Order: sequence, then structure tokens, then C-alpha cells
Amino acid sequence: MDMPTAACSPSSSAQPPPSSSDTGVDVVVDAGNDEERRRLLLDAAIDGNLDLLARDRDLAMLLLCKGADVGATNPRGTALHVAAMRGFPEVIRVLLRHGADPNKFASRVFTPLVSSLLGGSVECMKLLIEAGANVHAGGFSGATPLLLACSRRGNIGFVKCLLKAGADPNVPDELGRLPIEIAAVQGGKKLVQLLFPVTRCPPNMVAWSVAGIMSHVNSAAYKERVRKGSCKRKAELKLEGNKAYEIKDYDTAILMYNMALKFDDPNDIDASIYANKSLCWLRLGVGDEALSDAQACIRLWPDWGKGYYRQGEAFRFLQDYASAYAAFVKASELDPQNPKIANALRDLLERTKGASVSRCLEEGVQVQGRSQVLSGPCDQTVQGRGSFVQAVGRGQPLSSGQ
Repeated sequence: MDMPTAACSPSSSAQPPPSSSDTGVDVVVDAGNDEERRRLLLDAAIDGNLDLLARDRDLAMLLLCKGADVGATNPRGTALHVAAMRGFPEVIRVLLRHGADPNKFASRVFTPLVSSLLGGSVECMKLLIEAGANVHAGGFSGATPLLLACSRRGNIGFVKCLLKAGADPNVPDELGRLPIEIAAVQGGKKLVQLLFPVTRCPPNMVAWSVAGIMSHVNSAAYKERVRKGSCKRKAELKLEGNKAYEIKDYDTAILMYNMALKFDDPNDIDASIYANKSLCWLRLGVGDEALSDAQACIRLWPDWGKGYYRQGEAFRFLQDYASAYAAFVKASELDPQNPKIANALRDLLERTKGASVSRCLEEGVQVQGRSQVLSGPCDQTVQGRGSFVQAVGRGQPLSSGQ
């Protein structure tokens, strides 16, 4: 890699980095607030509001030289994770030059190398490997970059890159499946042909050939083994999510629930996981995500009262009181003996004095009627989802529902 000796000094052939006044971020960069400055780099990469980091290597250099922390993290990772996910190799070069860690985990799962895979950039992956990225690192779930690469069609370039860097094709995933087996199910025959010469025949394989592998993964015995393993792993991850919730580690809880959903049977999805995620998002103060997961729960289990209860809580957080009321009413119809639902209805009516809710319901707002536009007299009393303001009930106790 071409690495200048002076970290904050561009080469003579390069254009000097823009000044903070040129970019319009002088107030932020020069604010003198150490915490804000430390977080600036990550926030710029993730939020995308100013499009600061992910598209502009010179501005990335400016921020770093102004004191931005190249290693600042949040649950989605570091700026290096984000740049890799977005597929911007020039930014990756700048971050690595300033000491970004190519092996740092985001939420115990993703390394920047995995992010480059998800972002679809072989060039970014090569840069990270050259900088010392561990091609064997799998994180909490044990999903190595090679296993992930084999799960998608068209990833031959990534698989070749990883194998060349020393990735082991004989390391199974948490269900005992080899990369070549995952490739046979999800990645396609070309990936199987690429992996076959470097993969050892597992003891349960009857016919060791490309055709034999394709037949093996379509057998009833193989599918049943995977199904049982998936059910067990899903239960374990859901339990981990519940434990994380109990200690108020909501980011980790959401992560565990998302991982559990990866092992769900498409014909028997556990919608309660979405209800649990919705609650965690509420605890984090992210109303839109709470609503989205509650609605996913309802789509899967339309006759389960808790799904509507979670939806009502999300609507209340977003100050859409009419929709919250309608959701709580539906929840009460499905689960009339649940005191939490009754309390939620009572609390909502007390907070809104009942008037705005009743009037809007008379105008036709439905429990899943977010596609309708609230108009007329209700405009002043019921705020739409887009406002994303703090609801009156924020901070009130919610049932754990775990």
C-alpha cells in the first residue's frame, strides 16, 4: 500500500485537503468540544446528512487532522466499517493510514472485512487484507468471511480473494455446514467447483464430487439436520437476547434477535422475536424501528394481541395518538384479560383527554392505516410519523414481554 510518512501531510502531487470553512463544517470541527470531535468521524460516516466521510477522502483527512477519532464506535461499527460497507476504497486508504483497526468488531459480529463483503467491493476487501485483516475472524456467531461469501451468488471474486489470503475452506459454521455446502445451497454450482479442490471430504458425504455435493444438500436427511440445528440455535440466540434485555443492553438484545431470525423456519416464523425487538427499539428511543418491527409481528401473527400492543406503544411514542388508540383497542379485543393493555388505553385517554383520539377515529383512522393522510381538525392534535418527536409517554414503564 502507498502510505505517506506524514499522516496529515498530503503528497506533493495531491491537492491540499479543503479547509473546514470550504466544507461548511467549521463550527462542528472547531467547536472545541472533545466528545463531539471524537464522535464526528463516525457520525459523518453513518448519518450521511453532510455526506462527509464516505465520499470524500480529502475531507476525511481534514477531520482526522482536526482531532476526529478514527476508532470511534457505535453498535454499527467504526468509520472503517461504514466506508467498507459503502465501497469507498479511497476513504479506506485514508482511515488505514491514520491507524484504523481492520480487525475491530462491530457488535461482536462484523469486522470491516465482512463489511466490505456486504458492500460488494473486492477492492476494499483487498485493501483490508493488505492492512492485516484477519480472514478467519468470525465474531460471535462464528460466521467467517468465507462462509458469508459462499452464501451469495456472484461472489466468486470474494471467495478467490479470501482463499488466496489463506481463508480455511474446511471450517464449518455453527450448524456444522462447510463453505462448500453453503455454496451448493445458496451460492451456486460455480462456487462449488471453485471450492471443491481445496475442501476435504466430510465423513457424512456419500459421493465426493460436485454432483454428489449438489445432491447431498438437497437430500431429506441433510435438510432435516439443518432444520433441527437451526431450531436449537434460534432458541439459544433468543435467550441471549432476553438476557441482554434484562440487563438493559438493548443494542445487543436487538443483535441477538436479528441473528435468531436468520435461523427461523420460513414456514414457521417466531413473530414474538419481532415484538421483543420492537420493545428494545422503544427503550432506545427509536420509534420508527419499533413501529416497523411491531407491524412485522402483526403481519406474521395477526391474531396475537401483543403485536397490536407493541404497535400501540410505538404509535404513542411517535405521538400518533389516534393510531395508538386503535391499536390498543384491537389488542384488547384479542386479549381482553391483559391488564397492561387496559392500562395503556386508560393512560392514553388520560393524556389526550380523549377528545383528539375520538374525533380522529370517527374520521376513519384505522389500526394499520398509516397509508391514510391525517387531515382536517385532527392535524393539530395528532402528529404524523415523520415528525419523530418525543411522545408524552416516553420513559414510562413498558412491559418486558420477553
